[in-house]
Amino acid sequence: MRSISLCARTSCPYLAVSIHFVLTAFALHFMTGHPASADEGTVNSELVFIEKTQVLGLIHTKEETIWNLLPRAVPGRFTYAELAEFERRIRNLSLFDHVDVAIRDHRVVVDVQEKFTLSPILSFTSGTSVKDLNATGGLVEYNVGGAGTQLGGQFNYSQRGPNVEVWLSQHAFQPDRFAKELKGFYHVNGIRFADSANSWTRNRIGAEFEIKGPYAYGSPLRYEVVLEVYRELIDDQKTTRPPNGYYVGVAPEIAWDKYHWHDLVPKGYRVTLELRPGYFLGPNQPRHEGRLRYLQGIPLGPTTVLMINGVAEVVNNSGNPNHSLLIGSIAGVRGLSDNLYRNQAQAYTNLEFRHAIPLASRWALQGVVFSDFGTFQSFTEEGKTRAWRGAINVGGGLRLVPTFLANTLFRVDFAQLLAPSPNSLIQVGITQYF
Repeated sequence: MRSISLCARTSCPYLAVSIHFVLTAFALHFMTGHPASADEGTVNSELVFIEKTQVLGLIHTKEETIWNLLPRAVPGRFTYAELAEFERRIRNLSLFDHVDVAIRDHRVVVDVQEKFTLSPILSFTSGTSVKDLNATGGLVEYNVGGAGTQLGGQFNYSQRGPNVEVWLSQHAFQPDRFAKELKGFYHVNGIRFADSANSWTRNRIGAEFEIKGPYAYGSPLRYEVVLEVYRELIDDQKTTRPPNGYYVGVAPEIAWDKYHWHDLVPKGYRVTLELRPGYFLGPNQPRHEGRLRYLQGIPLGPTTVLMINGVAEVVNNSGNPNHSLLIGSIAGVRGLSDNLYRNQAQAYTNLEFRHAIPLASRWALQGVVFSDFGTFQSFTEEGKTRAWRGAINVGGGLRLVPTFLANTLFRVDFAQLLAPSPNSLIQVGITQYF
């Protein structure tokens, strides 16, 4: 009863407000009228004939990588709405910090400023103990062969164990191609629980193969399917011992994508629904999962934006807490321990107010004020569920943003966790929190 009353007094009211705010913002996109404009990506049926192409500023990116994003080959007739969508897709490749698409004398001219695309992966999060820290190091090339294909690998210490991942991924913005991604992983995770001394080590080795459907111009709807397999082994257990086995699962995902990526001021929104039906062979346990995510950027000025990230997740209760969700500082509410709450269901919202100050050409300093809040229902070591709990924090941080680098910046955040128990956290990373 104490945890329920704590939730009622702290984060659950904030969560209800955030869900209402997010749903209202989402509904406004469909209820509010907008004048037709290419910049907003709204319908503009006026046709323009294009017979030639020209691209400026490419260094390593191949020209066909750009032109393959068009809805049809040149020469041909295009609407201004299609050209605006073409520009959005070039931006969302995350390979350029400047993109301009213009029509000049029946010629489409693309002017870009290309980033340095070989980037380190580095992050660090302090924990309540040395065992609970999170540290990641790796390297990723975002533009293999000049085709916008990613090749990366990383070593990560999290959940009290070492984790290794390698992947190769094609970009998913081409309108006439199935994009593919292959990932291999080896995870060693220490499993523990709040208010319990019971623990064990979970080892998983496996792979994922993902197919993303052609991204047609007629609709912002996107779809993809992931096949995942892994071997799960348990050792170093104390008292309770979950079973070993093999997992096979399929994860269809659909997204309504109107999001415009930008280094400093993203805009638009994306809604993603992911369903993960699966089965754990050996003990013959169903392992199903569902996830809904909402991401939105609301520009408030040329260098100012309000960012919203909302996530709701649930898994079936198979009686095995190895099949569970995690909420913590890495994803969820900054300040929560990252290896303590194994949940059947959880929901959280991240709000960030970001304002950037230009320092020099292709450099900016971004200040951030944020609040994360959520609620979750945890498993016990026997697979039973506890009462719902709430979490909320407030905080602020700085980002040093070199826009000439792909998906790379220097981030320092300070979070003060207010519930479920006070805690302070300094988090360092080289990407945005979301």
